Amino acid sequence: MQFSCNQDTFAKYLNIVSRVVNSKPGLPILNNILFEAKSGKVHLTSTDLEIGINTWIGADVQSEGKITVPAKQLSEFVNSIPSEKVDVSLDKQMVTVSTVNNNAEFHTIPADDYPNVASIDKEKAILTISQEDLLKAVKRVAFAAASDDVKPVLTGVRMEIEGKNISFIAADGLRLSKQTLKLKEEASKDVNLLVPVKALQELAYVVSEMGSDESNSISLFVVEDRNQVVFRFGDVDIVSRLIDGQYPEYKQIIPTGYKTQVVASKDDFSNALKVTNIIARSVLGNKIILDLNPKDNVVTLSASQSEVGSNRSVFEGVMEGEALKIAFSARFLGDMFNNLDGQELVFECTESVKPGVFKIKGDDNYIHLIMPMML
Repeated sequence: MQFSCNQDTFAKYLNIVSRVVNSKPGLPILNNILFEAKSGKVHLTSTDLEIGINTWIGADVQSEGKITVPAKQLSEFVNSIPSEKVDVSLDKQMVTVSTVNNNAEFHTIPADDYPNVASIDKEKAILTISQEDLLKAVKRVAFAAASDDVKPVLTGVRMEIEGKNISFIAADGLRLSKQTLKLKEEASKDVNLLVPVKALQELAYVVSEMGSDESNSISLFVVEDRNQVVFRFGDVDIVSRLIDGQYPEYKQIIPTGYKTQVVASKDDFSNALKVTNIIARSVLGNKIILDLNPKDNVVTLSASQSEVGSNRSVFEGVMEGEALKIAFSARFLGDMFNNLDGQELVFECTESVKPGVFKIKGDDNYIHLIMPMML
């Protein structure tokens, strides 16, 4: 195998495929990236056995072949050299990467031992979604997915596809986010998918890094015989297993009405949270109390810790309904503020023991629920 390519292109795609390489894999070959040079292209593949990335770069291929090379060291080397022509050659199981003034050799592992990562050829996409919509959905819901494997289904994002509508839902048992989007074209079939949150986060990263061409959209394919999904963006395919299991019946916990509603500036709410969190971060569960006073259109956030002290912060909002006190985790509120756009938020609740509902004013397609804490 022997090929030449541009350093900037090589580095860009190495950085993308290296992201799913596990630093401490059970199999040594998973430290590596699979290279296959043929027909004027070099295909790059990486996987951690749950998520895989397939991509290719244009290159001057002098001789075809395939091999696997250590991902971390190779990408660091290529990122460190000047933007110029890079020559890559394989000789006796050693890969040499060189420029005019730089040279490195890497030990390899034969490509035959590399796990197979699904590829898409003539399959038809189920749907396409715009860059903007994909990034918005992932940012608004991914943070609500579970980060541990106690309940594997909660580490995924449920994608409900029906006609021209697609909903992204994530929950960890104490909070839930749901974003519904309208597709430009109807999906080829209705289907529900449970995708690991990490796969969607990697997809969002790739789109953010490469999404300069607004005409590019993301295509979604399902490889049913392997229980996998493929997201294609430009010349990058992100392949992920689908999570098996029954997703909780979340619709029944979404309140259909409210007794108290607050419309307030997101910045005011967020700034008040930062003040109260000075004490709340010392409280078990990061508990803060929201005191809603519709008579004066005032919201008070407070926190108290017997060994530290107490504090409070007040801001105004447009309110209706009954006065109410309710407690939430300051961490959960902070996560929400950090991931939501929009100038104003709508907060609705019915009782101090029922979920608090957060919406973005003017956007009926997003909802976030947080379970309350005991007062």
